[in-house]
Amino acid sequence: MQINIIHISDIHCNNEMLNKIIKLNYDILISSGDFECLESAELFSNANNTFAVSGNMDDVSIMKLLSKNGILLDGKIKRINNITIAGIGGIDPRTNITSLRNELTKSNYKIDILISHNPPYGILDMTYFKIRAGLKELKELSEFIKPKLHLFGHIHESQGIKEINKTTYINPGPLYLGSYAEIILNQNVIAKIKNIANL
Repeated sequence: MQINIIHISDIHCNNEMLNKIIKLNYDILISSGDFECLESAELFSNANNTFAVSGNMDDVSIMKLLSKNGILLDGKIKRINNITIAGIGGIDPRTNITSLRNELTKSNYKIDILISHNPPYGILDMTYFKIRAGLKELKELSEFIKPKLHLFGHIHESQGIKEINKTTYINPGPLYLGSYAEIILNQNVIAKIKNIANL
């Protein structure tokens, strides 16, 4: 079964870009957080088949809205279209990692897609200052659960796609500048980073 996914991150209140994304053709729309404005979170929540994690710039009102609409995955697991998705938010990632590990030990779930705000350490996490800003705990979790996809953002300047040990890691870059990832998930992963600013 083929699933068409649009992955965004770091919206930072740019509703013009978000409106363009919502009009694209997709089966699932995933955000790695940093909506920053409640209006952006509302716009995202009103689109079809959306899932999100919080970003470090998202306040309690954004998290409550996403949670109320059943799309916030911080420390949670959801199934849609025979796909299992797990999330690690950017507000309290270490607690989310612990919650997710506990949930996985109780269940037989095989995670297909891991969404986080932060990158795993050493993977698409290099800042302008040449500092690796990813989380070691997140790298350990990703290596433990071995998802087909690990989708994240946060480090705007480390946009890219990298495959390591059958996991495809994607940092689409910031949507506020038009960047997003288009992903086809079936037996394999086909992914491209695009820019919607010129459409």
